[in-house]
Amino acid sequence: MITLDRASLRYGDILGLSPTSFSLPMGGGITGLLGPNGAGKSSLLQLLCGLLPPSGGEVRVFGEAPYRNPAVLVRIGMVPEGDRFPAGLRGDRWLRMMGRLSGLAGTELESALARALAMVGMVDRAHLPFSSMSKGMRQRVRLAQGLLHQPELLVLDEPFNGLDPEARLELMETLRGLAGQGKHILVSSHILGEVAQLTDRILLLLRGRLLAEGSVSEIRALLDRHPVELRVHSGDPRAVARWAVEESGLAGLRMEEGAVVLSVRSPRTFLPRFQEAVSQGAFPFTALSPLDLDLDAVFHYLVQDHA
Repeated sequence: MITLDRASLRYGDILGLSPTSFSLPMGGGITGLLGPNGAGKSSLLQLLCGLLPPSGGEVRVFGEAPYRNPAVLVRIGMVPEGDRFPAGLRGDRWLRMMGRLSGLAGTELESALARALAMVGMVDRAHLPFSSMSKGMRQRVRLAQGLLHQPELLVLDEPFNGLDPEARLELMETLRGLAGQGKHILVSSHILGEVAQLTDRILLLLRGRLLAEGSVSEIRALLDRHPVELRVHSGDPRAVARWAVEESGLAGLRMEEGAVVLSVRSPRTFLPRFQEAVSQGAFPFTALSPLDLDLDAVFHYLVQDHA
């Protein structure tokens, strides 16, 4: 569906995106594009959505260059960051206007409008003016606009910005449903934990560079020189500590109330030995909690490595 071959983007003397290469397959699913503000996420999305041509390299979407290419753009739905709706305009009237700009008219437009509003759960509220809509409702209307022409690829730039926790959860559920219907969704965000709840496939950007690509576990596996922290809950944490200090893969430990935190170099080799010790009754054991196998830890380590 998407292929970049050393694609870059310059704004005059400023390099917004360093030469970047990756590909995304056809088919439904959700891919997270992650990085702090200024990492180059919006620059990458502008290339993918045909808003700007690459300064170097090649960008292909559905096998063609997207810049000024209607054959590609008609298959993409984009929801940019932020909204600037006319306060007095009704949501359904704005959607009809956007639908006409997409080439829809008559019964085809009304059918597309009803379908998109149903997808985002706004059938009964689209008649409201934007001035009386919540941030979450406006975000749903924007998502409906991106879905009007039934795109195969849906691109969302920072869709969780400004949403309260309940609205974020509702949007996540909507996106999961769309992915289940066969749409591929590319979600740009700097909120690592929330994107991790949506997908395990991620692209990590920092300072215009693609740092890593793959699942959280795959990327974490690349960072073996960074020990993994495991919290072991036990009725006798000192017994756990006495066992752990004899293990070659231990990089460090610290005691907590009712638990011990073990820093291990390779969980793949350490955990089977831990499991064997538990089964043999070497120490009492109630729970095991990994502390840094999530996206926040992965991102922190990658930033350290590329500092």
